[in-house]
Amino acid sequence: MNSFRLSFLYLRRHLFATSITVFALALAIAAVTILLKLEILSHSRFNTLAEQSDVIVGAKSGGIDILLGALNFEGDIPAYVPQNLYETLKAKKDISFEDQTTYRESFVITQIAPMLIFGKYNGFTLIGTEASFLNLQPSASAPQISEGAFPSGVKETIVGSAVAAKENLKLGDSLYVHARIHDSSQESSAFAVKVVGILKPTGKIWDQGIYTNLETAQQAVMATPGYQTIWGPHILSYFLINIKEGGEASLATLINQRTVSQLVFVDKEKKHLEELTGSSKELQFLVVGALLVLSTLTVLAVFFTRIEARSLELAVLRALGWARRDLTGLLLIEGFWMGLASIVLAAVIDVVMSPVILATAGSQLPAATASTWPPWMILVTGLLALIAIAIASLPPLWRLYRQDVHSALRNIS
Repeated sequence: MNSFRLSFLYLRRHLFATSITVFALALAIAAVTILLKLEILSHSRFNTLAEQSDVIVGAKSGGIDILLGALNFEGDIPAYVPQNLYETLKAKKDISFEDQTTYRESFVITQIAPMLIFGKYNGFTLIGTEASFLNLQPSASAPQISEGAFPSGVKETIVGSAVAAKENLKLGDSLYVHARIHDSSQESSAFAVKVVGILKPTGKIWDQGIYTNLETAQQAVMATPGYQTIWGPHILSYFLINIKEGGEASLATLINQRTVSQLVFVDKEKKHLEELTGSSKELQFLVVGALLVLSTLTVLAVFFTRIEARSLELAVLRALGWARRDLTGLLLIEGFWMGLASIVLAAVIDVVMSPVILATAGSQLPAATASTWPPWMILVTGLLALIAIAIASLPPLWRLYRQDVHSALRNIS
């Protein structure tokens, strides 16, 4: 009888103990896999986070929420800010208030672009904006036109490269989309937007956008059931601003203290986000390490217990001509069987639990994709588990090599 057959029969004969061990290992592997996936997912936002803005103005909701909503399209439809503030800043007019306070030449805006997020289409984001959106800090990662032109007419759109590739779009095609509004699950009736332009690939979140002009977006919002604000159709979700150095504090005072909006500094909020994800990373790796150690100790305890109970069996096999290396292979194969079964069970647990955990996290994490939530992660953690099993096998094997066959066989009655 070969080692594979003998090891399988032994594990089946002790099915309850084997099942408990496999289940414990599977839980550890699945937990490690999910933690690593969450780590990859939480850091993936830095890969796609856009870079074309010094400051962002949005509804008061927290700096990181505004940063991720505007520059990574995360979260639900954001609250609105009045368009007239954007128009005033764009026109570089003096801003006066009832108490006679006037903001004049205290800051210099070099570039400004609006964004009105008004829905989703197959995971992509619908955004109303203006042509100034294409002029924010020209760089390799800035949105630039590859084909066609920026939409000038109502119900026209220019799409990001990822949208064009996934939906197989070309100039002249139409998309049928639904508008959504802040704090509501209702949608407008479907309406068609015609593709008049396609953006070049940027490697950033801009590739995931479907862009119309502001008129199209605002009309769609107005037609959505439940929409009602004091500003009528004249609303925005965000506007992105580049400003000359030295005027930041004055502009922040104006926006944050004198309006219903909130201004956030992009670099500052990125640093805060890095600090948060860095702390999370350390904690997750600590938990991953603890789970791997726990897996190793579990297998070590099982192997030690089994070798104590099987000392007579192993001695008989030695007497029948099995060499130490044959018995070593037998024990390692048993560990391999348990590890393989644990990986399969862990994969099932991972498939069941991953959507639940993502749903629990909600908007705190970006949407998972094939690259940020890779299915092969279970194989990586499974390999780590097999290495842990191999390490845990070493002390029992050392015990086996020191076994005195004659003393063990002397106990046979």
